Amino acid sequence: MRKIFTFAAIFGLSACGANAPLDSATAPAQSADFADEPALETDQATLDANLMCTGFTHPDKPPVLLVHGTFTNGEEQYTWTYLPLLADRGFDVCAVTYPDRGFGDQQISAEYVVNALRKIHAESGRKVAMIGHSQGAGMPRWALKWWKSARDATEDFVLEAGPNHGTTRASLGVPLPTGMPASFWQFQPDSEFVAAVNRDDETPGDVSYTTLYTTFDELVQPVAPIPTAALDLGLDNPNVANIHLQDICPGRFVDHITIGLTDRLAFELALDAITNPGPANIERAGGASALCGLANFIPDQIVAPEAAQGMLSVLLDEMQHPPSMAPHLTTEEPPLKPYAQ
Repeated sequence: MRKIFTFAAIFGLSACGANAPLDSATAPAQSADFADEPALETDQATLDANLMCTGFTHPDKPPVLLVHGTFTNGEEQYTWTYLPLLADRGFDVCAVTYPDRGFGDQQISAEYVVNALRKIHAESGRKVAMIGHSQGAGMPRWALKWWKSARDATEDFVLEAGPNHGTTRASLGVPLPTGMPASFWQFQPDSEFVAAVNRDDETPGDVSYTTLYTTFDELVQPVAPIPTAALDLGLDNPNVANIHLQDICPGRFVDHITIGLTDRLAFELALDAITNPGPANIERAGGASALCGLANFIPDQIVAPEAAQGMLSVLLDEMQHPPSMAPHLTTEEPPLKPYAQ
């Protein structure tokens, strides 16, 4: 588990569900309650250690699970952005970290989301609102696809810049003899992973889905004529809202990074989705006239001296111990798990 750095003390983060029995430390995560679902290959102690929560003290709102993107982790992405912003608005908030900065097999990463949804639902007694960015938007769909307990635990899912049908930018020009990280193979539009997660039903369960995407996304492409981020496109599904940000605010510059960090338009639409029944509704969120006038933000917490010190310590640690793609480089896509074949 990566350390929960200085921000953890600032926001009162604690391990969620850290009461796993001692003999679960190296055992796969599975119980009789989920006997009819695919067994989780990852041990329970590891899964639990990578879920951090503020605590469950606001029963009037759904608890929120934040799922980070590739190259980062839950604490780095969210403890200075969505976590304090949502906590200030009275939400209980959790952030999950899946392995190796998202370079590995997304089928394994999804197990961390399954566990997070199960535990937050069980410990809070409420259904969960999930917000994910980039891989953290696309990969959790694997959890919802194959685990009924994950679907049953989820009320809303907001997907920011999700490569839901793959992305034409997935190869990043890496020559095949060198290989690519396993997850990059799964980002390919013609991958088995993309085909499997979209097979039969793109939006399973009694879940409201809101997809947010932007013209200026440099990594998740195409946006037009058929947006890869959209779900159930053209099906008029009342549980789905596909929202192209420039359709609301023409010319608004939102790229792949800012849509999941500092863009106020995306945040307000996500907030509307998790606060109200159904997916995001543009008019209910304030309408174009109000939304397009909102300036992007950097949360106040980021300028606090203790927060700045915490961020600096993290950056220094990363410089001294940079993550490596090498263990996950492969010349072919990871095979589908038996339950998905």
